[in-house]
Amino acid sequence: MSDNQIIERLKGLQFFRGLDEEQLEIVGQHVDGHIFETGEVVFEEGDPGDSVYFIIDGELDVTMQSDWEEEVKLASLGPGHSCGEISIIDDLPRSASVTAVTQSSVLSLNKKGFEQVVDEHPVIGVILLKGLARFLCEHVRESNESLSDFLEPT
Repeated sequence: MSDNQIIERLKGLQFFRGLDEEQLEIVGQHVDGHIFETGEVVFEEGDPGDSVYFIIDGELDVTMQSDWEEEVKLASLGPGHSCGEISIIDDLPRSASVTAVTQSSVLSLNKKGFEQVVDEHPVIGVILLKGLARFLCEHVRESNESLSDFLEPT
């Protein structure tokens, strides 16, 4: 994917909302494009976490191992969604696995690039951190909603 294509794709992602063209170009220097084939693993639970992935096309499943050693599907993600956000904040292993359900085009931003942008361009950093906070809040709300289906009323 060319630099111009990456920047055009970034424009369409909520995470990068609020960045102007020049700021997107700065972030785009740290973004890579990937194609994952059907069934290909993007990352596995327990792997070192070092990148956030933004889905451009296709579908990814997020799964994790239950206490009973069974694979549990947490979510199916499509265009506009992201996965692995936590990994650019903490230094802990991946909390879930992600696998391509269909051929999927994604963009990735690794932790080193994210930190470099935040350190060297504080205004962009604040916008990115707000975007990250929005995504994490959205995931917490979705998790709470899913969990409430399994809890008894008080």
